Amino acid sequence: MGKAGYISAEIKRIFKNRYILLSVCLGVLVPLVYAMIMLSPKWGPYDNTDNLPVAVVNNDQGAISDGERINIGEVLIASLKENKLLGWDFVSSEEAKNGMDNMKYYMTIEVPKDFSEKALTVLDDEPIKPELKYTQNEGLHFMAAQVTNKAAETLKTQLSTQITATYVENVVSQVKEVANGFKEAADGAKQMNDGTGQLKDGSEQILDSLNGKSSDIGRLADGAKQVEDGNRTMKESLVSKQGDITRLANGAQELNIGTGTLFSNLQNKLSDIARLADGAKQVSDGTSQLVSALNEKSSDINRLTNGASQLADGAGELRSGATELLEGARQAKDGSAQLKDGLNKKILPGSEQLAAGVQQAQTGVNETIESMQNLQVALEQLPNSVDGLKDNVLYKMIIGQLNENLKTVPQKQKDFQILVDGANELRDGLKNDFNSGVIALDNGLGQLVEGQQQLQNGASKLVDGSKEVAIGNKTVAAGWKELQTNAAKLHDGTTRVKDGNAAVESGWNDLTVGATKMHDGSSQIRDGNKTVESGWQELSAGATKLHDGASQVSEGNQTVKKGWVTLTEGISQVDGGLGELSDGSEELYEGLEGGAERTSSIDPEEENIAMFAEPVVLDNEVINSFPFYRDSNAPYILTLALYVGVLVMSFAVQYRKPVTLPPSATAWFTGKVAKISMLATIQALIISLYTLFVLKLNVQSSISFVLFSIMVSLTFLMIVLFLVGLAGNIGRFLALAFVILQLSTTGSALPVDMLPEELRNLSIFLPFTYSINSYRNIITLGNTSNMWDNISILLIYFALFAVLSFLVFMFKYRSLRERADVNNEKVSESVS
Repeated sequence: MGKAGYISAEIKRIFKNRYILLSVCLGVLVPLVYAMIMLSPKWGPYDNTDNLPVAVVNNDQGAISDGERINIGEVLIASLKENKLLGWDFVSSEEAKNGMDNMKYYMTIEVPKDFSEKALTVLDDEPIKPELKYTQNEGLHFMAAQVTNKAAETLKTQLSTQITATYVENVVSQVKEVANGFKEAADGAKQMNDGTGQLKDGSEQILDSLNGKSSDIGRLADGAKQVEDGNRTMKESLVSKQGDITRLANGAQELNIGTGTLFSNLQNKLSDIARLADGAKQVSDGTSQLVSALNEKSSDINRLTNGASQLADGAGELRSGATELLEGARQAKDGSAQLKDGLNKKILPGSEQLAAGVQQAQTGVNETIESMQNLQVALEQLPNSVDGLKDNVLYKMIIGQLNENLKTVPQKQKDFQILVDGANELRDGLKNDFNSGVIALDNGLGQLVEGQQQLQNGASKLVDGSKEVAIGNKTVAAGWKELQTNAAKLHDGTTRVKDGNAAVESGWNDLTVGATKMHDGSSQIRDGNKTVESGWQELSAGATKLHDGASQVSEGNQTVKKGWVTLTEGISQVDGGLGELSDGSEELYEGLEGGAERTSSIDPEEENIAMFAEPVVLDNEVINSFPFYRDSNAPYILTLALYVGVLVMSFAVQYRKPVTLPPSATAWFTGKVAKISMLATIQALIISLYTLFVLKLNVQSSISFVLFSIMVSLTFLMIVLFLVGLAGNIGRFLALAFVILQLSTTGSALPVDMLPEELRNLSIFLPFTYSINSYRNIITLGNTSNMWDNISILLIYFALFAVLSFLVFMFKYRSLRERADVNNEKVSESVS
């Protein structure tokens, strides 16, 4: 079967079994189920937040400010009653506590009884910040906790604005009282200006000294950091490879045990192979003797036939006349003498050799049958020592053919026994009956010569006897030729058996020698790997100690560097601050003199107070917004759906076994990839078209969306093909673990930039990161440059795992080919 035919057979295999076809169809629809369940909802995370029950408790007793009563809690309650941000429930403290205990409320907000009183202490000697208490039941739902937390922040801002306005009113009412103190402050500012001038001179000297040594401290810290980084790299490299070194040593140990078992089995079967070859040679020698004997006596049989014909002709002429009869009787007398002589010297010895040769051939055939039966027993026991051989198609064909041949053995033994009996009867007939007839014929011819009447009577008998002799001799000649033909075929067969068994014996000897060398080599590999493993562990331990010491040195130098920089910056700031303080104190002196006049003229309006309370407002603009909450999760859901779909497909479609023995590893790999790539493409088309036309997901480019889905599906296909082709169910487990590893490290739950540093570094090497980023650009962001960067990395993943998968198929194909060749040789031997 050629490459194209094998690829076609791989694809057609899906449609031959309805159960396989049903499994494939269900596997193809797995991504669609993800899309239907997880991408269909169109609500947003902040829709229906007014259904979240939140208890509000106002215990504020209010306060008196400048003769006016203030109750900030009452103002908050009035504001919340008009606010539909959450499901506010205004209750008492006891009701709120019971509601939280019974899991009724997601959050409780409490305004303490002294809230307004504390808010008015801003200008006191010891001001007390008012506290707005709120309790969240985060265990009910994490997203609800985020929503209620945002609401609490909004309330805090609202109350802060309200309190700030109150502060401004109180401050403004007291500003005029401050004007009298500005004159005294101006005198103090003049004295402060004189002192700061002296301080600045000292700070400049300290700063010059610190700056002069800063470069030396930096070089020391940088050098220590480079030493630490180098030691870390060496330690991580050694430690990360420790597991591989251990597995290499264990694998070498298993290899040594396996080659020892192989060598022992080959040695045990060597004597059986030799006996099989010797038996085949003896059978071939016996059939060769049989053919030689038959060919040697063939000319005698022909002469016997010709003599019988001549005898019949002479008997006919005998009847033509008395004279001719007498002459013919004399000739017959001479011929009978020759016949008697030929019978005793040639025919009788030849028939005995024929009977002996046939008997010897029967013995050789029985030995051959016994060898075939022994071969059958050996083949039936062979699966006990060779894993997977029992299900091998070629092995089953060999066993079946051998059983069919052995079924016909009893009939063939009966047929051969008939041949033996016929040869014995021929020998006995020639020796007894035919010999007696020849003697009687000779005596009769003598009597015929003595008298015409007796001759006449004897001639009639002779005519009848000669006809029977002629007919019998023709039958003997025909049987003899048939016996020659069958004996030649038998000899050819035994010769091929002999040659085949001789080749098996030679190959078995070569295989035993090779197994001995392989076992010796595996022992050396095992010992060497044990030495490498021990040395690697010592090297890793030493590298760890070296890294720890370098880390301590580096951390110490970094601390010195940071402290030196901090000290330098601090002195520089002090120096600059002293300069500014000197300038500022002079300006303060000048400004304080006019401060009294300006402060006395302050009389803010209501708009000014509002500006003080809330000086900044947000001008909010959102770009690349999500129409629905599902749009933000779509990149992650689509990526996960395609990967899981390909993984599930590996259970429905055979990834490791060929439909038949492929003509080459390339044909096997190409056929397998063509079949499952078709299914992976169908999966991608189904989920992308369903998402576009049924769920109506808004994307920047529909064509890019569909094509990228196909590419992602094929990339994941190559990853799963490599893992499953290499390790079967263990590979499937690794593929599943690969998904779990990427669930929280590729930007699905949190942006990659918010992950810990070790997870951020790990996400760089995971394909989900680039699939999710590309989907995000195609669906929402529309950044073509970023999209192509991610696609390029996914193409690298595709090419890398395609090459690794092909190498796995090449390795497995060699094993398949070797087992097939061994089975073919055994079939050839059994047929021969």
